[in-house]
Amino acid sequence: MNLTSKQRIVLLTLTTEWQTPIQIVNELPKASGNLSDVQEALKDLLRIGLVQINPAVFGLYRLTTEGITIKWRVTYTRG
Repeated sequence: MNLTSKQRIVLLTLTTEWQTPIQIVNELPKASGNLSDVQEALKDLLRIGLVQINPAVFGLYRLTTEGITIKWRVTYTRG
């Protein structure tokens, strides 16, 4: 799976706990993105099934099982 650098950064920042885009931005290094970059990456990751949105509370995201697997691969196969 080919992820853009922004998608990869957001994927690596996300956890299995529900997070808002603002929380994600606050965990990123300053040069890694802004709120609109994070929101765009979240939409992309949601579309490909790596992230899920909370059905009860708007604006909360977390990794799916597949997202956890891809995050692990990205984390441990970086050369």
